[in-house]
Amino acid sequence: MKNYVTALACTVLMATAIVSCEKAEVPQESTTNTQKIQESAPQALAPCPTTYALVLSGSSGSPVPAGFASTIFKVDLCASPTSYNFVSQIKVGGVLVRSVTGLCDMPGIPDFAWAVTGVNSNFPMKLLRIQISTGVASVVASTTVPLQDIENYGSTGLFVAIKEGTSQLMKVSVPSGACTAFGPVGPTPQYNGLAVVGTTFHAISGTTNLVCSPTYGDIFEYPNTGGPYTAKYSYKNLTANPTWTMKELGFHYDNCCGKRWTVGSSSGIISNNPNVTPCVLPNPSFLLNTTTTGQNYWYIYDFMAKI
Repeated sequence: MKNYVTALACTVLMATAIVSCEKAEVPQESTTNTQKIQESAPQALAPCPTTYALVLSGSSGSPVPAGFASTIFKVDLCASPTSYNFVSQIKVGGVLVRSVTGLCDMPGIPDFAWAVTGVNSNFPMKLLRIQISTGVASVVASTTVPLQDIENYGSTGLFVAIKEGTSQLMKVSVPSGACTAFGPVGPTPQYNGLAVVGTTFHAISGTTNLVCSPTYGDIFEYPNTGGPYTAKYSYKNLTANPTWTMKELGFHYDNCCGKRWTVGSSSGIISNNPNVTPCVLPNPSFLLNTTTTGQNYWYIYDFMAKI
């Protein structure tokens, strides 16, 4: 009996040692930084957010002119070619809201989003609450500055937008509408799009080439804590394709379908670049010409990822 107990104890000790060794050999996932975000493979197993686009009925820069009908489309970046479907038109009390300038998720509330307007809307400088499926909206507050391209940083309660027609990022208090500077004015005359990339915000200046001349689309990275930009990249749009980054832009980071940095131009082109390391190939790839789809108002001004 003593020999049996001794043998059993030895067996247990050996099994424990083997399990311990196996656990020790499993590599631990390292903390990612922005460079690793650029180089990592798409997270195929993660749930994909639904991507929507704010679409206006005219092609323009910023500030957005008055009179453009404001529409929500659903965009599938995983489809080949990229697919899109009309969802709703934005209305308040049955009145079509003109020239909406930004759209973002309302975290934790299915089928609802926040939106902002600029100086030339028929509901100027407003924070709107929108039901995505119907387009029915209500005015929640007036914003203290005109805004465009609002983004939510996950479900943390942090909302950041561009002050319309400038390169000034603003922290937006939701739902009060109060705006404060998120950092100093950027290095270009104006930013055309804003996206959340990992733990940072990326602002794109589509018509400048400070970072990688002669290609266009300067991108500046801001920490989620605010302050000056901490890194710069380039969308590297070729001079032969000016409409890809001209005028106002929807800017989106896709880590589900492999498109990564994605731009929807208010000139009617959706394109993407999986690597924005300055002056390193590739250049952007064409995804869709929205003006050939039979929708005469298919001009993208913002993207929204709905979890």
